[in-house]
Amino acid sequence: MKKQKVIDKLKEQPIYPLRHSAEHVMHMAVESLFPGAKKVMGPPIEDGFYGDFDYDGKITEENFPKIEERMRDIVEANLPIVMRDVSFNELKEVFKDNPFKLEMIEDIEKEGGSVTACEIGQKDGKFYDIDLCAGNHTGRTSNIGAFKLLSVAGAYWRGDEKNKMLTRIYATNFETQEELNEYLEKLEETKKRDHRNLNKNLEIFALFEEIGPGLPVWLPNGMIVREELEKWGKETEEKWGYQRVATPFMTKRKLFEISGHMSYFGDEMFKVDVPGEEEDEYYIKPMNCPFHHLVFRSKTRTYKELPLRLAEYGTVARYENRGSINGILRPRVFCQNDAHVYCSEEQAVDVFLEIVNLHKYYYDTLGLTNYHVELNLRDPSKMDKYHGEEKMWQKAEKITREALDKSGLKYTVVNEGAAHYGPKMDFKIKSAIGTEYGISTNQIDLYMPERFGLKYVDKDGKEKPVIVQHRAPLGSSERFVGFLMEHFAGALPVWLSPIQAQIIPIGDKHLEYANKLSSQLKERHIRVEIDDRSETMQSKIRDAQVKKIPYMLIVGEKEVENNTVSVRLRTEENLGAKPLNEVIEKIENMYLTKSLNLW
Repeated sequence: MKKQKVIDKLKEQPIYPLRHSAEHVMHMAVESLFPGAKKVMGPPIEDGFYGDFDYDGKITEENFPKIEERMRDIVEANLPIVMRDVSFNELKEVFKDNPFKLEMIEDIEKEGGSVTACEIGQKDGKFYDIDLCAGNHTGRTSNIGAFKLLSVAGAYWRGDEKNKMLTRIYATNFETQEELNEYLEKLEETKKRDHRNLNKNLEIFALFEEIGPGLPVWLPNGMIVREELEKWGKETEEKWGYQRVATPFMTKRKLFEISGHMSYFGDEMFKVDVPGEEEDEYYIKPMNCPFHHLVFRSKTRTYKELPLRLAEYGTVARYENRGSINGILRPRVFCQNDAHVYCSEEQAVDVFLEIVNLHKYYYDTLGLTNYHVELNLRDPSKMDKYHGEEKMWQKAEKITREALDKSGLKYTVVNEGAAHYGPKMDFKIKSAIGTEYGISTNQIDLYMPERFGLKYVDKDGKEKPVIVQHRAPLGSSERFVGFLMEHFAGALPVWLSPIQAQIIPIGDKHLEYANKLSSQLKERHIRVEIDDRSETMQSKIRDAQVKKIPYMLIVGEKEVENNTVSVRLRTEENLGAKPLNEVIEKIENMYLTKSLNLW
């Protein structure tokens, strides 16, 4: 249903008919060039379109020029693209050798729907094609605009790993060549900033087949970045009144039955066999919430303790199919900057605003200004997947809207994406190149207090239910580090850079001075390395810039004589000779203030 909503939204865009028509043209080209290739499906997507093919051979990017040339032939032929009503029997005959199309046709027939076909060209002409299709095209093949094939990948039929692997070709097109060129330039920059590509030089994480997909290993450089972020998060939360807890990595099934997650989230949870505990099922936790609720419930709470803020950098695991895994942006195991705030109903709006301000503090510090907020409510077509009474939902939505209106943040309402227990506010952040990420969230929850019996004793001596607010401003360590890598193109702020300064001695005779400088920098807790390889100075500088090291400290005869260092920045700016104390103070200042500047 969600996929269909995305497609319906795309259909409203003026570019949709071009991309839909271009998709058909690509199908025609591939089938004419690769005997035995069967078209399966291929809808337009946000940035272009794709086509899935059943083909026993191999189609690679080396074949793209040939496919594009055949597509141009079809475009120049100026073939009519015509929609017509067809019978199920006619389509079954057309696709008698294509089991995938037959399955789609039979599904539509079972649902009592009707079918239409898209017909391109004439049967007795040079090019001809007929396909199961709902329509919305350009009228003629000559109107599809400028196009480009982008990549080839594998894709399981209907996204199910149990089904056959198909060949998927991704492509894009625009009305004009200028628009296409602009998009391709942006795409090239996106590839350069892909955290998986940047990781080759930055050495932040590693993936090993022996460990498994979606299970990243943090390398030494990556642990520095991760721990700096977590240290910042913990120090900030302490100042904002949070108390830290730590909860187990696994639990009995019963805990997630109480929380309602088993029925809603069960297929994303990893089951664990515990010897001697066969009567109970155990699972690795996919979230920390139920554990924190038990912490709250561990003793009688009074109004004097509210709001109670419980925080944890908790490691959780969620199943992602192989096709969805994306480096550390979307792994199967991750560590979440999680916390739950327990408050009274009277405090709920103020607590919500406090959490919003905490989000803004983090983002402002990191220079992240291009973001917006989505208020995710229930999907009207899937009301059965949400738990709790209507009255409870109405109250939760009212509190959330009131808080968002007070915050002054611009937000859009999306009638899907709510948690199964309540509405959800998501911060959507755009990176420097416009790629959007859902990084962090805040949620009002009236359902869990009821399920877990979370109450406090008020001033009048009576027990009242608390309101729970789920928040994770820095998301997961994995996702946030991956986002920052792409946003800063690997050039992380000085305070996050794994190596903050690289000392480059011009010759071996300058190593003694380099080691002396290194000791002084390390005493001031500056992360420094010496490049003592038998390479040229220019080569060493180039390598340091590739690794995005903020400062290169060159030392030669003059520097030794004058007790200075020659400073170069990763931006290729040469600052010349500087006293070491000035350099140390500058780097320390960049670290302590978390400045985004270099000098």
